[in-house]
Amino acid sequence: MNALLAMFRYELRKSVTAGRVAWWFVLAMFPVLITVLSRWVQSKEGEIQLDERNSFWSILLYVAIPCVCCAMSALLTAGPAVATELEQRSWVYLATRPHGIAWLLLGKFLVATLWAFTAAAAAVSLSVLFINTPNPGSIWLGILRLAALAAPAYSATYLLLGAVFPRRSMVFCVMYTVGVEVLLGSFPAVVNRVTVQYRLRSLLTQWLPLSDEIRNSTAMQYTIGSSSAPLHLLCLAGITIGFILLAIALTRLRQFTTAAESDL
Repeated sequence: MNALLAMFRYELRKSVTAGRVAWWFVLAMFPVLITVLSRWVQSKEGEIQLDERNSFWSILLYVAIPCVCCAMSALLTAGPAVATELEQRSWVYLATRPHGIAWLLLGKFLVATLWAFTAAAAAVSLSVLFINTPNPGSIWLGILRLAALAAPAYSATYLLLGAVFPRRSMVFCVMYTVGVEVLLGSFPAVVNRVTVQYRLRSLLTQWLPLSDEIRNSTAMQYTIGSSSAPLHLLCLAGITIGFILLAIALTRLRQFTTAAESDL
């Protein structure tokens, strides 16, 4: 535990750069900007009914925060986790230390989760100030809970992709996000149940104040699960823990070469 805490502190200090902090502000302010623009458009077109307002803001903030803010923040931090060490030529040093690789990946996972969740928490806390619903607290709590689940799940997913494809980690992370989470996750088939989006969408319908029309729509019936919330939570926990363990196992078994060695 002391090794994990030390690695977490080291990775956190190393990640606090001007560029990373700037991206944090960009990702945190993106949902706020979308919320302000949407509210301005509503003011021009006239007020909408209460149920429609709750559904509109719930879905908008869900897409902007857990789906975009959390995913992009985790991608920027967890995706190049292995590639960064290879480029800095520190992989051999870590690989020869007892459990060095495992503590490294766990530390990077925690840092990626922290960056993603704090950006999401700031985004939803500022965004709810501009939504025109009588109960913004329920939307704030629901989105915050979804972000708390999305941050570790996406961090573990991109950590695994970075371990499998260290040389082109960012490219494969973007391809996975578009091809699997967006397209496959929205495909009305059993295969979409292996995605993070499927579980988050299912919890969205249970935790956020959506209208009955949206809950009973054909699109929702085929792209969400009717299981209880604890089951979806268990599946997300299984995805997160399973991907982390798989990433650690792959990096321990694979013989990565440093950038210096590959030039010989």
